[in-house]
Amino acid sequence: MPGLPWTTLNLWRTVMMKKIILNERPEAFFVGYRFPRLQFNAVDLPFPELQPIWQALEKGDHVSALDMVTSELNSGEERTNEFLAALRMAQSAAELKSGDLKRAMRHAGRSLDLHPRQYAANRILLSVLALRKGFAAAYHQLLNLSLPKKTAVWDEIMTVPQIQTALAAWSWQMGSWDDVAGHLIRAYPSGLADMPTPIREEWFRLSLYRGHPEDAAAAAALIIDQEPVEFADELLQTIVQSGWTKEALPLYREAYARQPESELLRRRLVALCIREGQMDEARALATTGALRLAA
Repeated sequence: MPGLPWTTLNLWRTVMMKKIILNERPEAFFVGYRFPRLQFNAVDLPFPELQPIWQALEKGDHVSALDMVTSELNSGEERTNEFLAALRMAQSAAELKSGDLKRAMRHAGRSLDLHPRQYAANRILLSVLALRKGFAAAYHQLLNLSLPKKTAVWDEIMTVPQIQTALAAWSWQMGSWDDVAGHLIRAYPSGLADMPTPIREEWFRLSLYRGHPEDAAAAAALIIDQEPVEFADELLQTIVQSGWTKEALPLYREAYARQPESELLRRRLVALCIREGQMDEARALATTGALRLAA
């Protein structure tokens, strides 16, 4: 593709390569990301009337939950703002489960008006934004949402890794690759070793997008461990085709050391050694192949 600068050309090649390999894996984590739903598993709620509603929502029975909320709202009894906030939040979650996003947002707003220092109703609003693909709005709302210092028993905050993963996922949808990296580093400050496999695979893709060969190689080294030859080769070829042969060479060495019977890995390693000027190693590997054929 003449006329394109190197960075654009490299990104184009990367995107065109079977959508960055891993093509036999489940859907890419960030593409299929779902914002964490509320669990409603709190016990010892401060208002006994809420317990059966929470139990219904925990089981996914939003119809029963809505009936009980309506009954409580129509009871005519005087309630505290906190009780009503919890009730409206539960009503919002039930409407979200039923698919009525407008009602879910309305009841979440009412809950926040009654009890602003909560996280749960905000999570419902964020869920609605994400379902409507309002990723930029969801990102900025979550980014500016502070974790409350003290939470009610019925409230449900998120962990820092959950928050940072959500921010990374929405940054991914917006193509803000450096922001994705920053949020993943904050989510997993100890690095790749602590990342779940789907996140690690996204870090690999991200490294290709950002043009960071060292990061791609580090992720690939962990991903291909214990993987079949064909998958390891397909992933490592993505690094090679990105022009990062120096980083690919030690990875092919390690893969071949684990599976020395693989002719595919041996041939790949010979080719890389030649490209990187490691002629003695290339000749030794070629001789090994010839001896195998003779045998």
